[in-house]
Amino acid sequence: MNKILKLSAIALLASSTSLMAQSKGFEGGSVALSGAIIGASVDGTVTDSNSSSSTGSIGKVTMVPSIDAAYTISTGSNGFIAIGGSYVAGKADFSAGNTGTGGTASAKSFTGEIKDHYSVYIQPGYAVNNSSALYAKLSYNHADFNVTGTTVTKQPGDLEGWGYGVGLKTFLTPNAFVQVEASYTEYDSLRATATNTNSEGATSTQTVTGKPKIAAGTVSIGYKF
Repeated sequence: MNKILKLSAIALLASSTSLMAQSKGFEGGSVALSGAIIGASVDGTVTDSNSSSSTGSIGKVTMVPSIDAAYTISTGSNGFIAIGGSYVAGKADFSAGNTGTGGTASAKSFTGEIKDHYSVYIQPGYAVNNSSALYAKLSYNHADFNVTGTTVTKQPGDLEGWGYGVGLKTFLTPNAFVQVEASYTEYDSLRATATNTNSEGATSTQTVTGKPKIAAGTVSIGYKF
């Protein structure tokens, strides 16, 4: 009977140690390089001086690189929490505009850029075994958004918004890992004003508002220190 109790205690201790090791293996600082396929859309409204408005939406799919750094701490036998940030290298340029006809005031072309996009996040996870874990993510996102052009009298301001994601992290070695993630980010509404002048010298204003949204699939390759 005593032997059975001792064996049971040893087995329980070994099991507990193994479970603790599952989340402990994810602890520490890490860096990763990422590539994401993103689908971006903007639902917008254009309002003129007569309070007439029209609505529409635009969308685009593209690939963007980024760099990520995080620190992970264990919260139990299987649980952990990572706190980190990411930065998107490069910038996105755009141009738009239209020309009026029939003597109406016309909008001139303008250009702009979105750059210096970064996010900070908290990422709770659950280790399903010693090398793989599922996680959820909550992030705050920010980017500079600048418009240039002779007709623009009020800038839209910076992009800010909250993102949500889920993913899978798998270690290929004790230090190297791959990570796949699906995420969705919704930004605050943007507002810009343009003043337009026709050939007869008449002026009018147009106010453009839009709400950007991004859905992304991301693959990362990283290293844990």
